[in-house]
Amino acid sequence: MVSTYHVLKGSQIKEGAAEMKYKGKLGFRVKGQFSQGNRSGIWEFFDSDNTIIQKYNYTTKKFEYLQNFNSLQAVFILKDQELVKLETGAIPVLLGGDAKFLYFLANNIHYPHAARAKGATGTVGVMVTITKEGEMVRPFIPKPGDKALDAEALRVVSMMPNDWIPLYLNGEPTDCLVLLYVNFQLG
Repeated sequence: MVSTYHVLKGSQIKEGAAEMKYKGKLGFRVKGQFSQGNRSGIWEFFDSDNTIIQKYNYTTKKFEYLQNFNSLQAVFILKDQELVKLETGAIPVLLGGDAKFLYFLANNIHYPHAARAKGATGTVGVMVTITKEGEMVRPFIPKPGDKALDAEALRVVSMMPNDWIPLYLNGEPTDCLVLLYVNFQLG
């Protein structure tokens, strides 16, 4: 990652225009403003083709533009002690969207030697809680498969940045469970 930003004189506090370029497999780019070390105003997120995928306003805490976030396969909430699949279309969103999710996987996943040796492939579903504070916690595998692939999927998802905008229901941030897929293919 290459970051460009200014700091306040005599300190390490970020201030003013900033840009982060994530290079490597499936790179992406982010640009915006810092004020007293915090993100402020509108931040723009671009995919590897330099197409804008999100505009998030840190001042109003709202998206001004949001491309579909397809990496989430399902969203669930706890209602009356039961897990209920959410069908409203409301979802939590990873800042950077699919570009950031795929970049993170491509640059951090390691095909387990044990799985490679026996030719194990497939898609591992990982459930994780996105809290109302936008933190990703408690990842688990709902349908275990190959142990080595499951362990690697958990390891990588556990390392993902906590750059989530939580699920909002009726205008309130809400804890939810999401299903993410990690694909393992030999090639």
